[in-house]
Amino acid sequence: MSAEAAETVDEAPWDAAVRRGLAFLHRTLDPDGLPSARPAADPAVRTPLSGAEARRKLLVARGVDLGFDPDGEGFSAMWGLVLLAPDSGHPEERELVDALARQVGRFRDRDRYRCFPPGARFPADTDTTAVALAGLARHGLAEPDHLAAGVRELLAADTRDTIDPLPIPVYWDEDATPPHGLRYDAVACANILSALQLPDARGELPHPAVGPTIRYVHEHANGPHSGTRYYPSPEAFLHSAARATVGRPGLHGPVRQAFVETAARPPTTALDLALLTLAAEYLAVEPFWDNGVGSGTDAAEQAERRRRLVAAQRPDGSWPAAAYFRTGRLPLYFGSAQLSTLFALRALRPEQPAPR
Repeated sequence: MSAEAAETVDEAPWDAAVRRGLAFLHRTLDPDGLPSARPAADPAVRTPLSGAEARRKLLVARGVDLGFDPDGEGFSAMWGLVLLAPDSGHPEERELVDALARQVGRFRDRDRYRCFPPGARFPADTDTTAVALAGLARHGLAEPDHLAAGVRELLAADTRDTIDPLPIPVYWDEDATPPHGLRYDAVACANILSALQLPDARGELPHPAVGPTIRYVHEHANGPHSGTRYYPSPEAFLHSAARATVGRPGLHGPVRQAFVETAARPPTTALDLALLTLAAEYLAVEPFWDNGVGSGTDAAEQAERRRRLVAAQRPDGSWPAAAYFRTGRLPLYFGSAQLSTLFALRALRPEQPAPR
């Protein structure tokens, strides 16, 4: 498809797909919010497990006891707030936002947020906190003092006295599990960097932890194009890293190059296609050329990605479940049709300037 043809693409099918997707999400709302992502033993999430089944499977297969049944995660609801449109003209979407805000509130731990419900033997983490803060801020649902305090918590996650500043870890040092120490993840670092761009966060900057956190994302972009400790697909990294490049020109080039190389092979799931489409949207804010070859983020290629995404929508309005995150290096993956649908809807409704 030529660039000229892409400019005249009829977007009505995208709008219809969005309406069907919102209707699906609205139908699956219950008094507790949207259903949580279910654990599964395979990245395709073909056979979702209950938390007790997943815990038992890891114990038998790996001899590892998680210490809790991984049911009822709230990370999906937090991403839902990031991905749904504020001040939407769709009544269903406004109701979804209200329900998700209540759902996210149940995972708050002072100025931090947990992935699993309070009571589970699983601490609050910086990745979940960063996404929750961004989602609440997007819809004007958090007090400025809470957002600023949350950012201070993120920046102070590692209080060890070290000679050289370190990236912001996934867990606060008082919650790190010995003997392994602190964990680091490039997607989590990228999500934290996005939270640091919130208007109510900037008063906490500059901070010595920010530079190492940017470098950690930069190094992953320059390395093998694969998943991270907590995220199995390279597209998940590209999406979060691309969000983090906004306002950070030094990070833009390496992430853009990683995108070009990853986009050369087709994504294996509709979720990965949605994540790749969103990464392209963020990265197309600035012109980019690689020896005269297009970047993979031009209008024609974006239109084709969205066409393929619409074609992957199921008759009930959803997109199929696939793994978005996992329990570290353990083979336990989390995904749901609701989470895939949230990412797909956002990918079909661009908010950044159109590619040039």
